[in-house]
Amino acid sequence: MKIFIAGAGGFVGGALLERLSGHELILPSREPGKLRGKAPNGTFPVFTEDLEKLVTGAAPEVVINLLGILNETPSASFDLVHREYTRRLLAGARAAGVKKFIQMSALGAAPDAPSEYHRSKFAGETAVRESGLPYAIFRPSFITGPGQKFAKDLEKLARFLPVFAVPSDAFVAPVGTEAVAACFARAAEDGSIKNEIFELAGERTVNFRELVSESLKASGFSRLVIGLPRKFFFPLLPLFGLFPEPPMTREQYLMMASPNVPSGKFRGVKDLLAA
Repeated sequence: MKIFIAGAGGFVGGALLERLSGHELILPSREPGKLRGKAPNGTFPVFTEDLEKLVTGAAPEVVINLLGILNETPSASFDLVHREYTRRLLAGARAAGVKKFIQMSALGAAPDAPSEYHRSKFAGETAVRESGLPYAIFRPSFITGPGQKFAKDLEKLARFLPVFAVPSDAFVAPVGTEAVAACFARAAEDGSIKNEIFELAGERTVNFRELVSESLKASGFSRLVIGLPRKFFFPLLPLFGLFPEPPMTREQYLMMASPNVPSGKFRGVKDLLAA
């Protein structure tokens, strides 16, 4: 099967490439050399803003969109990456007669979400659902696993911080990157999975104090982690903004406004991966 993956160089992409290594993969990238060793059956066109042309030129059977950002930059807004890039990929997919479009979204995606991140994710979902193409949309909770930026950032901070203060009233249901990759691969290979949204989460719900504490211990650091109400951090956001890499952005603060856990309205990891 010929599968086009946008965003294959990211956190989830690495695990997904292993799962789909037996297929013919088209992997656009700004740095193609970094992907060559991970996909023996891959082709590596240079990533450009003309995503429609990239898809039509590849003529794949399946398109997987993993493109996403957690923080905006002058050259990449949430709207551009999550909505507009999705629209361009869909235009190419329709023109190429793609059999299925698989979209990475996020738990919390909603038209009236507090954060622009989640609103833009929902806008991407809406474009997929209204495209007329068979689709699968995945909404993962907090994804854990090797190479995760969150864990790397904590390690950097732990080298000079003896104490961490984090929200104790913000909740996630961590899900492993291997489980997420397995769900994407299953959707790509199973023609019966279509026109459905999935919520991907682990079996435990934890608050951010527990999440940070466990991540630090897994990295070999023993640090005191203090849990405080989320609202305590709001007046500190302007100060955080002065850091080259803020410990918390306004968007991240808003993303914590509601628990990042499954609603129970959609199928999840166990449903997809059950033997």
